[in-house]
Amino acid sequence: VLYTLKGPGRCFRVIKNKPYPKSKYCKKIPRSKIRFFDIGNKSAPVNEFSSCISLINLEPINITSQCIEALRITINRSISKKIKKKKYHLKINIHPWHILRNNKMLAKAGADRVQTGMRLAFGKNIALCARVKKYQKILSIRSKNRHSDYIFNLVKKLSYKISGKQISINTSTWGFTKFSKIDFITLSQNSELYKKNTQVSNIKSSFKLLYFIKNKS
Repeated sequence: VLYTLKGPGRCFRVIKNKPYPKSKYCKKIPRSKIRFFDIGNKSAPVNEFSSCISLINLEPINITSQCIEALRITINRSISKKIKKKKYHLKINIHPWHILRNNKMLAKAGADRVQTGMRLAFGKNIALCARVKKYQKILSIRSKNRHSDYIFNLVKKLSYKISGKQISINTSTWGFTKFSKIDFITLSQNSELYKKNTQVSNIKSSFKLLYFIKNKS
């Protein structure tokens, strides 16, 4: 029987050689298993969710789309048991675009006598993975401050589904924004923030933005 031996995670998790994305030389690629990159209350305004918990990678590693999807499903299922869907927003920050290859081999009794394989074989496309750098965010969850401890412990437990070393961090920023919680409150009280969906920008730092808001009103 001829089939693809995918093997354990240690065969594919190490980042080596050049990236191999989709191009005009490689048109047929495997389909990504990730169904959604955003779950929960995506349309919630910035003011609603103050805390942000992120899963950060501590070593460069390949993470397949199957692994990311399994992590997304388990986190979503575990959070929805205690917290309602409209009270959190989960966002996956990595995107699988690197193609993994594997050389097909015979797998049956006495296959080592029939086929010994070839050194430095190119192989065929089997899966997509994300090349995650050191200290890069894998996913982020924003919610209200009272749910932050529960989500932090949950992300810490479910991080063991991924190979390598990861750490869950309760960030000091307000939600998915770049401003800290103290700066966000002071700037919003002085009406110096332009709020749009999950992101905000400082009005004083951009004269064009201030001109646009004045003309729009």
